[in-house]
Amino acid sequence: MERHWKEYDPTEAFFPVELKPVFIQSAKLSKDLFGEIGYQALPRHFAVVDSESEYAFAVVTEDYHLVTNRQAYDLAAEALKSVFNFTALEDMACLNVIMPKSRSFCHIDLIHKGSDFEPWNNDRWVPFVRITNSYNRTRRLRFEIGFCRWICLNEVIFGGKSVEISFAHTKQLHEEMRRWHENLSEIKALELLFVGQLHNLQRFHVLTRWMLPLACKVFDVKIPIGTPIKPRRIDELIQFRNSITDLTSDYFFALGEQGYAALNVLTDYASRPTGVIASENMIDGFQHKAGDWINDFSEQIESRDFSFEDYLGHYRTTAEAIARL
Repeated sequence: MERHWKEYDPTEAFFPVELKPVFIQSAKLSKDLFGEIGYQALPRHFAVVDSESEYAFAVVTEDYHLVTNRQAYDLAAEALKSVFNFTALEDMACLNVIMPKSRSFCHIDLIHKGSDFEPWNNDRWVPFVRITNSYNRTRRLRFEIGFCRWICLNEVIFGGKSVEISFAHTKQLHEEMRRWHENLSEIKALELLFVGQLHNLQRFHVLTRWMLPLACKVFDVKIPIGTPIKPRRIDELIQFRNSITDLTSDYFFALGEQGYAALNVLTDYASRPTGVIASENMIDGFQHKAGDWINDFSEQIESRDFSFEDYLGHYRTTAEAIARL
């Protein structure tokens, strides 16, 4: 599953955005001789507008603090110099830029190539920071730390145990940024926790036949049993099944039937999902689900009573139904 790594250009997300006044039809003004209707500015409200396309992402109040993707990038990149102990921003590389065609939100992943580590020989990982920003108010300005595997660069973000700094787009932004360095000081502790979990996964036997129901569980794929499925949904489920099957074949052949191979299947699919509409909208959520699974599964397998059959539950039935499509 080795892929040639390509550094992305983050400037593709740095298009100009501005706040513009919002005008509404005035009830006090009648049509003039040319049939035009008068408008007046809506007090204390502004539109967040793509300056290139004139597309309005959202209407906000005067308390909203516009943070552009470029400003978010600069804030994160500057702070990371102390987190990863380097001096020049040139030491950073852009791992990925995830952005829909509307450009309403973006995820920018930054890595410091000199901060990689090896859980075991010839298997390098590197921490990354995901910058999340949106102009349509669907996502808060957020900075998160995760880890990615060099050989295939599929991201993993810890769920509740990640270092996550989230900001609303308000005028309190700069006050919150002062705590950025303090919150990211846990990076080494996270690295040790992560390596320990990878070793636990590597030691745990996972049969190939459990991979599809496991993927259904992690990504919460459900189908109505005994109810007709729409043709479009059938096509999506087949794409999902085929993708998981192909990834399982590749990773389990390379690594063996074990939890670490299962992790790579899940994270690879999460980073390149198929069988979904608007995949850019799904990647971040899927990667979080894969990250949450690491924490949950690592705890579950510590129990002597752990049973894969019980752990998968009704998702076994779901996987069987998908396999028959």
